[in-house]
Amino acid sequence: MRILTPKQIGCCFGVKRAIKLTEETLLNKKPTYIFGELVHNATITRELSKKGLKVVKGIGDVKGGILIIRAHGISPDERNKAGKLKIEIVDATCPIVRQAQVVAQKLEEEGYQVVIVGDKNHAEIKGIWGHLKKGALIVGSPKEVDPKKLEKKVGLIFQTTHSIDLCRDVLAEIMKTAHEIKIINTICADIRKRQEDAVELAKKVDLMIVVGSHHSSNTIKLKKLCLKYNTNTIQIEMAKDLTPRQLKGVKSVGIIGGASTPDILIEEVKKKLKESG
Repeated sequence: MRILTPKQIGCCFGVKRAIKLTEETLLNKKPTYIFGELVHNATITRELSKKGLKVVKGIGDVKGGILIIRAHGISPDERNKAGKLKIEIVDATCPIVRQAQVVAQKLEEEGYQVVIVGDKNHAEIKGIWGHLKKGALIVGSPKEVDPKKLEKKVGLIFQTTHSIDLCRDVLAEIMKTAHEIKIINTICADIRKRQEDAVELAKKVDLMIVVGSHHSSNTIKLKKLCLKYNTNTIQIEMAKDLTPRQLKGVKSVGIIGGASTPDILIEEVKKKLKESG
């Protein structure tokens, strides 16, 4: 069986940075908490929990010690709540996400209606929205673009892990209504490269495997993108999810990982493929 992977694979820079900051903080042996998951990957969450990281449902649940701010960021209100608790804060917000927060604020200050292409329920989007005084219009697909809600002067940004094709389609709909559009491309360069690599691989192989959490936005989008070019595309979280039936008659396999998928999970999938064929 021929196994193909892109040159760059494994966790992205922002995820690696967040993990490094968290692991260094845990060495202090102080009670360390996080509001939500550091990143959307069960393996990473489990390993950090073993090292002492405690996941809480709300910042009010933090009882002294240290609070890690997740890679997706939090809103200023949430940060202020943490400040009032007089706890130590370690900010693991991805620099690319932080940049999107700053850009959104600047667009609002310049008089633009901020429109974010993204998932309204995603932690990153909630964090960006929380940085705005007037809030933002959030659209997840071209069908969600409502001309009645659009102003004539629009400032458009994107969830950092969103699909370029999807963002392009949303822009096309917005152009039908808005007279002035200022676009700031906040899609992460690493994510763009993964998408390009995924398309290239999907075209070449019998089976395309996307490795990553089913709760990971960027991984889900990679799967959808691959399906456009290869209908025999599957998403798995780890090697044990692969079945003999999925590999039957397969002579070539492409593997791509989400931005929060550790190298070890990719290697385990490779090992299982080699053993099976």
